[in-house]
Amino acid sequence: MSPMPQAWNLRRILILLTRNWWRIALILLGSIAMAWLFLRYTTATYLSQATIQIDFSQSSLLKGKESAETFLSYENIADSYVELFTTHDLVETVVRELKLEWEVYSVGKVGKSLIFPHPFEIEVRDSLQAFYRLFPLYIELDGQMRTFSILKNDTTICTGKVGEWAPCGQLSLRLIPAREDGSLPSGLFFVQKLHLAAAIHNWQRRISVVSKRGLTSWTISVTDISPTRARLFLQSLLKHARTYEQLIRQEQYSRALKYIDTILYSTRQDLMTVQDSLFRQERVADAPFAEARKEKTLELFSEIERQRFTPSEESTLILLEKRLKNLLDTLTLTPTAPVSTIPLPSTLSKELQEGIHTINQLIEQRGRLMQAYVSTAFPVTDITQSLVQSIKQTLYSLTEMLSLHKQIRLRQRQGLTQYKEQFYKDILSKRQFALLEDDISLRRELYRFLLEKRIQLAIDREAIVSAIRISQPPSTPNTPLYPNPLQVYILFIVLGLVVGVGGTLLWHYIHQQVSYKIDLEDLSPVPILGELPYYKEDKGLFPFSGLQLEVLRSLRSALGFLWEEGKPKVLVITSTVSGEGKSYVARGMAYAYALAGHRVLLIDADLRRASITNEVGFHGKGLSLLLANPPHAPEMLNESIIPLGREGLYLLPSGPLPPNPTELLESPFLKELVESLKTSYDLFIIDTAPMGLVPDTASILHVLPYAVMVYVFRADYSRLSFLSHLKELINVQRLQKVYLLFNGTRLTKPRYGYGYGYGYYGESYGRHYYSSQRANGSLWKRVRELLPI
Repeated sequence: MSPMPQAWNLRRILILLTRNWWRIALILLGSIAMAWLFLRYTTATYLSQATIQIDFSQSSLLKGKESAETFLSYENIADSYVELFTTHDLVETVVRELKLEWEVYSVGKVGKSLIFPHPFEIEVRDSLQAFYRLFPLYIELDGQMRTFSILKNDTTICTGKVGEWAPCGQLSLRLIPAREDGSLPSGLFFVQKLHLAAAIHNWQRRISVVSKRGLTSWTISVTDISPTRARLFLQSLLKHARTYEQLIRQEQYSRALKYIDTILYSTRQDLMTVQDSLFRQERVADAPFAEARKEKTLELFSEIERQRFTPSEESTLILLEKRLKNLLDTLTLTPTAPVSTIPLPSTLSKELQEGIHTINQLIEQRGRLMQAYVSTAFPVTDITQSLVQSIKQTLYSLTEMLSLHKQIRLRQRQGLTQYKEQFYKDILSKRQFALLEDDISLRRELYRFLLEKRIQLAIDREAIVSAIRISQPPSTPNTPLYPNPLQVYILFIVLGLVVGVGGTLLWHYIHQQVSYKIDLEDLSPVPILGELPYYKEDKGLFPFSGLQLEVLRSLRSALGFLWEEGKPKVLVITSTVSGEGKSYVARGMAYAYALAGHRVLLIDADLRRASITNEVGFHGKGLSLLLANPPHAPEMLNESIIPLGREGLYLLPSGPLPPNPTELLESPFLKELVESLKTSYDLFIIDTAPMGLVPDTASILHVLPYAVMVYVFRADYSRLSFLSHLKELINVQRLQKVYLLFNGTRLTKPRYGYGYGYGYYGESYGRHYYSSQRANGSLWKRVRELLPI
């Protein structure tokens, strides 16, 4: 049997919450009480704060417009101030000054509370080790009598008077007042002496330094269980911080001076190295003679440029050399061959022009001689032989002159190339020298700057001014940091709401119970006939209120349209389990019909439990005997039916419990019995066993198929899964004329309205009936009317 689906929406959730508001209210009250107990018995922690300004302009370590002129960053200086307030020596000074290694608690009935400043002090003049072994201990003090007792493990170890030495085992001690007026409180006190190292470490963990605005504004916080002690500790911490600030600043200056000395030494060594490198390179490059080499190179270059031939002059020389060679070859091979003169270019040098001019004159003279003796018998060769030899010699001289010119020009060009290479080397060396000189200049400036800075830091180290400025002094906290009362109450209230609301919804989801008819309208497999309001009085057989009677009359009117004509009017009342009020509804319907003048026979067919029969107190014959002995049934029928004290209302009891109730109810004699009594009674109302437990009701419906079945569903009792069971029974047993009645609706809770379909006086009557002592215009009523339910 699967549970029916539940439609969770805002309206339904509001109904559940308003119906169970008292549970949520109780859980809220419980959560508020738990919050109060938590605040009452939890040791509170208080936070004392102060704001300081750090003037970095007081530090020459940070002076300078450019970052290159500073030796420490702002972050490093700020970190040193953060570490300042948690320095071991500073915290130790404060702990010793305020005697924070001592803790005195006032012992009450439910706990102990810290007292600060201490109301008294304990002095010892013997072994401190034996004195420290006494703690922790209790001191019972009488302020009026000025006496004290020291207790250890519930045993008094010594007593004495305030201000006087008292023997206490192996040592002597005395208790003196710590207040200026010398007064002492009375009561029991718990005294604890912490080791100094443990106390220092404990207070170091309670100090917090947080940047408030950049690196110049800081918030110093101290937490403690005593607000006064937290404030005094922070005041003393700020007071002594200035002294330790000077020590830290001096250490910073010393570190800066050491750093500067290291840089000075390194810079001086680098400067000497660079100067030596410049000297060596100048020596290798022969730098002093670089200018002379430059002038020589430029002079040679000018000479070569002045004597340089153009391309046409070069071609003329080549052509001239070729002609001279051809002329020489011709004269050598054929001395008598005719030759022409050599053209004289104007671009040649004077020496070459003179040589060519001489050759041309000799050639012309040879030509004239050859023409003069060509017709004579003299041999021409002998006549021109001397001229040819002169021309050859001149040609040889001119050829050698051309070769010499070429060699001279070649050597000049080779020399110029060497001078140019050296010239470029001198230019590169000059640039390197310039870089080295710049490097030396920069290192000298850096060395000079470091020297000036070192002198300034050495002067400032001897005249340190505190950079701490207190902009907001420490204050005594009024509310604890933990636990915060407002936060605790809000947290517990929220938890209470979550537990209350979540628990209510979870409980309803697990139990699947409903309170009003409207919750079933979309889930019920059968029509809902109506709902019967709850009435707490349950005295007598018919304990019905006026409102219930009105509802029963409405149900009676509604059922009048359901009877089959010519058939007995049979109304079967059943439910899923016991306790849903089926017997109560059966009595109510019988009573309502009897009030209308009908003759009603109420049949108790719940043979197993027989609640109506037990309520009447009749233990004689009944339905079980009639069904078990059909032949003798007519004789026993009149003896079995008894009146119920109302005219027209009779009861057929269940009779003794049979061993086979289901088989008896399946007997056709039940139908014969109803048919035989149809003339005597107008209506038969049968109270049956729960259908979810036994099959007795199904047997009756099979015997009496024309009967109308009313299925009772009780508010805040029946579960939604019962509807699944009802739907399954209808499908399996093929039941018809099944209607659902919602029983036990509480009118004092917010609801939708009844909505029976046929109507009656309605909710306003029920409210007036049950709430006549409450004003109609009450606040709660107006609030419920505003809710969307």
